[in-house]
Amino acid sequence: MESLNLNIENLLTSEIAIPYNDFVNPTSLVDINENVLMCQTGYLTLKSEIDRNEDVILGTVNREVSSALFSLLSLRIYERNISPYAAGKKYVLEHGSADDIISLFNSVLAVLSYDKYPVRDESVLRALLQVYLLGKNHDVRVEQHNSRGRSDILVNFPKRRVVLELKYTDKDAEKQKKLAEAEKQIIEKGYGLETLGDRELLQIACVFNGDKNKRQITEFKTVRSA
Repeated sequence: MESLNLNIENLLTSEIAIPYNDFVNPTSLVDINENVLMCQTGYLTLKSEIDRNEDVILGTVNREVSSALFSLLSLRIYERNISPYAAGKKYVLEHGSADDIISLFNSVLAVLSYDKYPVRDESVLRALLQVYLLGKNHDVRVEQHNSRGRSDILVNFPKRRVVLELKYTDKDAEKQKKLAEAEKQIIEKGYGLETLGDRELLQIACVFNGDKNKRQITEFKTVRSA
């Protein structure tokens, strides 16, 4: 992880395609395809047949291995560990308010290694928060489909579901507009309502300010709590 520039967003996908020759003819440790190395070390596994005319498809082995992988990635991406627990050893996302949850995420983003992992758009922000949550063994779904769209981040607990719709801007003048867009999207798309059961639903619209003097979620709003 220190010597290779791992593609975080690739590792978060269920399928990673690599060239056949990279897989069957790995080179030295210095030049090896990083996904082949992750397969050799057991963090990724083969998801397809090996056919010289097709790319080889790799993916994470299971949830336990995925959690171990992202725990290691968190150590590289974040300069110190941020606990997901509140007082009384209860998960912030499972028992905290929207304010508590955003405060946790801002604490995580504050210790991000920005020179290596700058947050330039919504997809990078989503990926970095996903790495943190997976590394803490949360049941995280990203771009969760329902009949009307895909939510950015969905976290399940036995009695609660937290849904976040993320927006990015580096201009103060756009913050409220972006927040309104996120709120409207949650309401119109019904994010988190699918197979909800008897869980409490906490839906939060968020805006990350990418200005170099901010780099935090500066605007957020609880949209609906069911």
